[in-house]
Order: sequence, then structure tokens, then C-alpha cells
Amino acid sequence: MSDHPMHGWAFLVARGRRKGYQSLLVPDFLVQSNEYGVLGQAASGDFPPEGAPRFSRINGLAAGDVTVAYLTQRLTPADLDGSPASGSVTDEFGRPLDLLYGFVCRGADIIDLQQADFAAARAEALRTYQRFLADESGFMVESSRPFVLRSVTAPVQQQQPVLEPTPVGDATPAPYPPIPPPVPEGTAVAAPARGRPTLSPVLAAALILAVSLIVWLVLFRGDDGMVTKVSFVEPSSSKVFCTAPFTLRATVTADAATKIKYHWESNIFPPSEQLEKSIPEGDSVIETKVDLDDDADRVELTQALVVDEPNNVSGKYDYHLTCK
Repeated sequence: MSDHPMHGWAFLVARGRRKGYQSLLVPDFLVQSNEYGVLGQAASGDFPPEGAPRFSRINGLAAGDVTVAYLTQRLTPADLDGSPASGSVTDEFGRPLDLLYGFVCRGADIIDLQQADFAAARAEALRTYQRFLADESGFMVESSRPFVLRSVTAPVQQQQPVLEPTPVGDATPAPYPPIPPPVPEGTAVAAPARGRPTLSPVLAAALILAVSLIVWLVLFRGDDGMVTKVSFVEPSSSKVFCTAPFTLRATVTADAATKIKYHWESNIFPPSEQLEKSIPEGDSVIETKVDLDDDADRVELTQALVVDEPNNVSGKYDYHLTCK
């Protein structure tokens, strides 16, 4: 256990009524190191709101190793304005809004979680979320300051190398090698041959097979993955040629290889048909093309990518385009 108070930093990942999932409240030290995107990746997964707390360890950050404690909560009207109304708060498509919040501690593991720490993180996260809903388009990510944790922590244990005992053999010293006969004077002595190491064909084939298997497992291990996030790729410029098809790109993140069914929604165009695509673990870019109004000077386009299966996740982006 730690002999001095440990600190935690609140964080919040959520989506709004119009905007997709994003980091809204981030520890100040992760903002300074520009590493706050890792929270959305580490504190992700498909588990029901009001579930048990979860933990993730993130190693190798420039800001140092951290432990993340988090859970999800389905937003209610009482969370926003204290009203006694029942039900949940929904986005513009009628889907309930969930908050993924918790706290981060540096260089320590949590061994006895206290709910008071989640209560403190939740209070700060709700204040941030209320400001986000008030101005989703203009909202800037907020930094959280440290607070004293009541949870019991312990320093992260570093893995120590395991030393295998050396077997005790015959203590009799090995005999010295025989002394080679002297070389007659004037005889040229050839330098020892420096052969290139060779790999037997059997070992080479086994190595290739092992590498191929690892690649296959990493990229295409089953189809049981879940989608954890959908976000849009921002266009390089807001000035476009409206006479040509405009390409929309979204990034779909999965925790393992999976097959998704998805469709596009828009404030201008009707919903697309449902499409299917197999994606590997990690980020996959999906794109579509739309025809803009070539007679307009400006186009205000809100586009959403909705993943219907294996689980329902969506992301949205507001395009403010000027026609060249």
C-alpha cells in the first residue's frame, strides 16, 4: 500500500445529441502529452450501462503508465437538470445516451476500490457533459485536475527476470585441449573459414508457417469482435468542387476481427441500404460518395454512419462546405 495520498483524475467519453463519441474530459497531464485519445480506446467495450466497474492498464505512454477505472451510465433527465422525469435522454435519432466515465491514477494499481472516487469523477463528468450539450459544435475538450483518492492503491509491480538454477555437474575440471604441433617455418597458415550461418529448409519452413499463422490470427481471428467506436475523418479542406462527387470517410474501430452491417444517414439524402463488410481488429476506414448541389454556394451536411450489427454504434459529423 502507498504511504502517501494517491491522486486521481476524472475523465469522460460520450456522444451528444448530434456529435459522435469523443473524449470530453481528460486528465491534464494527458492533454499536455497529447495522449488523451488512449482513454477512449482503453475504456471501451460492449457492456451494459450500470454494469460493474472495469479496469485497464495502459503502459508505455510518454506521460507514464496509468490505470483506468471506469463504468457506463445511461443518462436520465435528472442528471441534466434535476427533474424527476423518468426515462432516458436520447439523441436526434431516438437512441439513449450513455456516459463512459471514471478516473485515472498514475503508476499504481487499484486494489480496493471506493465508490466515493467514482462519485467524485461522476460529478465532474456531468458538469462537463452539460456544457458539451449546450454547445456541441463549439465545445473544446476540458482538462481535469487531480483529486485525492480514497481507494487503496499499490505501486505497479515490475516483472523481475526469473533466474533458473544452474544444475550441479561433475566438479572435475575439463582437460585442456591438446597442443597442436608446431608449424614448420615458412609454411603459410590459412585464416579460419568464416562460414555464413545457414538455416535448414525444415526450420525455415516452420518459421514461415509460424509467422503466417500469427499474421492470420492478428488480422482475421474469427468474426466475434465488437465495434467500439465510429468517428469521421475530417476533410482536408472545407472548399470543395460541388460539381464532382464528394467523398465521406469514417473510421470504424473493432476490438477483434468481425463482420459489420451498417448504413449511412444524412440530413440531405435518404438513408442508404444496409451494407456488409468484414473488418480486422483496430481501425478500418469506410467511405461513400455523395452528389452535392452544384448550384449552391454553401452546403450544410450532417452525415452519420450507423453500425447495426454486431452491436449498435454510430458516429456523426457536421460538414460546412463552400463550393468552389
